[in-house]
This record gives sequence, structure tokens and C-alpha cells, in this order.
Amino acid sequence: MIADIQLAILANILGVSLFLFVVLYHYVAVNNPKKNRTGSITFSTPGFQDIV
Repeated sequence: MIADIQLAILANILGVSLFLFVVLYHYVAVNNPKKNRTGSITFSTPGFQDIV
């Protein structure tokens, strides 16, 4: 059986890793070298460009 302390440590590790993944994703998205002439970021997802 998993103890309460082990569950808390697991939840904290997952939370911190998810937070770091989101920060890394935003860093990569902002510093994307693929830009069009207007300077906005080019996304490969169709339909997302209509929103931006």
C-alpha cells in the first residue's frame, strides 16, 4: 500500500514537472525562429491562425 507521504511526494514531483514543462513550452513558443514577414509566429495547427 502507498503511504500518505509517498503520495504527497509523488503529487509534488508531478506538479513541479508539469509546471517546468509549461514554462519550457512557453519559452520554446516565444523563441520560435519560424516567423513570417509580419513578424508573428507561424503555427502548424490549422484553425488556430484564425483565432490569432
